Amino acid sequence: MTISLKYITCTFLFWILVQEVGAQMIFDTLYLDETEIISRKYERNAPTKTEEIDTLVKSELNHLSLADLLSAHTPVFVKDYGKGSLATASFRGTAASHTKVLWNDIEINSPMLGQVDLSLVPNNFYSHAILNYGGSSLENTSGALGGAINLFSGKRRSDEKLSFIQTFGSYKTFSSSLNMNLGSRKFKSLTSAHLTSSDNSYSFYNNAVIPPEWQEQKNASYFNRGFTQSFAYRLSAFHEMEIVTWNQWNFREIPPVMSSQNHDNHKEEQTSFTSRNILKWKFHKKNTLLNVKTAWFYENLDYLLVTATSVDPEDTVTFIHSVNKTNSGFVKARIMQVLAREWTVSGGVDMTFHRVNSNNYEGLKSRNNYGLFLKIAKSFSDFLNMELMFRQQFVDDVFTPPAPFAGVSIKPFRTHDLYLRFNANYNYNLPGLNDLYWYPGGNEDLKPEYGIQYEGGITYVKRFSGLIGLTVELSGYDSYINDWIQWVPTDYRYWTARNIAFVHARGLEALGQLYGQKDDVIYKFIVRYSFTKSTNESNEAKEGGYAGRQLIY
Repeated sequence: MTISLKYITCTFLFWILVQEVGAQMIFDTLYLDETEIISRKYERNAPTKTEEIDTLVKSELNHLSLADLLSAHTPVFVKDYGKGSLATASFRGTAASHTKVLWNDIEINSPMLGQVDLSLVPNNFYSHAILNYGGSSLENTSGALGGAINLFSGKRRSDEKLSFIQTFGSYKTFSSSLNMNLGSRKFKSLTSAHLTSSDNSYSFYNNAVIPPEWQEQKNASYFNRGFTQSFAYRLSAFHEMEIVTWNQWNFREIPPVMSSQNHDNHKEEQTSFTSRNILKWKFHKKNTLLNVKTAWFYENLDYLLVTATSVDPEDTVTFIHSVNKTNSGFVKARIMQVLAREWTVSGGVDMTFHRVNSNNYEGLKSRNNYGLFLKIAKSFSDFLNMELMFRQQFVDDVFTPPAPFAGVSIKPFRTHDLYLRFNANYNYNLPGLNDLYWYPGGNEDLKPEYGIQYEGGITYVKRFSGLIGLTVELSGYDSYINDWIQWVPTDYRYWTARNIAFVHARGLEALGQLYGQKDDVIYKFIVRYSFTKSTNESNEAKEGGYAGRQLIY
């Protein structure tokens, strides 16, 4: 299928979706693989900025992790501590806890840290990923002051029944990825499995010891394995049920600092087991779409650190054994109604329950979160599109500040695909449970972080022929985040969490794409540029003389 035909097909089916016509429910079209229609028309003329990662690019990296994919093909900054080590993401100059990661619309950020280790997310465990920049994340979650990453499973090419990738690398590095797609018109089974391991014993020049010398990295191995399984069944022409499970076992050694490489007195490792399970029900009839999802997540994280003196390996200096168990329950319901005259109304409720049992907390800790969501969208022909969103949450018997969003997009020329967009939003992020309750250093008096963001952008699309196209996009943003949470040293040899910073984050994002098809070859050239500056403008920073300096991520 050519690119132009794909665009025409997507546009036509989207038009069918929003019209009140009986032909929409013709039974000979009910079983089309509509999940393949991902490049929606609103992505160009919507007031928000969203981006779907190219599924062809993703398929080439299915044996790697989400961290590798984001760092190679998106403007999202990924802080990576090395192969098999912790990797976190930052949107638009914000912190890792300001990036929310969702799996099938359910947030998977740890309630303890507020982060996601992207090195532990295999690319073959999801079918496609959508990036929500800035305020566009409010449609799916709150607290994403920078942006959100939404991973979707259960939607794969219907003609791809079985795929297997095996890779080999240096330092005894192995990776195996399996995807299997089975089913009929009413029933589908999708299975994914992943295994990766490495001794990771590379050589390096250590200039932190005297005298400097070449050494072999020790205690840096990792071993991760897991699988996902989904079963989907179409109950009738309007009802569909699906159950999805993601189970993963991870182990990693954490090497000592470079100055301690000469001593075999260090043992540091992390073991974890994660189980994520979602039950989904979807009802779709004419212009009404209803989704209800319930989920249960469980995580068991075990961390061990043992150090001894350089003279006697049996003489223990440090012993830390941290055991953390998390249970999370979710209920999420959404209804969307397409009305006359291009009005669309969406609403929903969210309920989230976290229970954490950690030997680093004083007793069992919990968080209960109830939320309401409302979205109103209006299309004024092809000239003007408007979106209004509103979120309100009730957390642990306290109402949080409301989170509104307002955006507009304009197409000033009827004969040219030129789009202008402007939006503004207010968002807030709750402290993680570690920030509140970790012993020692937790601070139960922390306030939520909150921010205001303004965004503007321009998108231009030009088709030179039926097979060649050009897309140019430029975006700018300006964010002000108050009560930024940082861990700072105290006089008692431990660190504590405080609301210390007022951060001003601003920047530009540019994208150019030239794509087309020559015979059976589909090509795409992409050029990106991102500029971000985040500075601490708090009174404390001004008094200390470091205001205006780029924050360290």
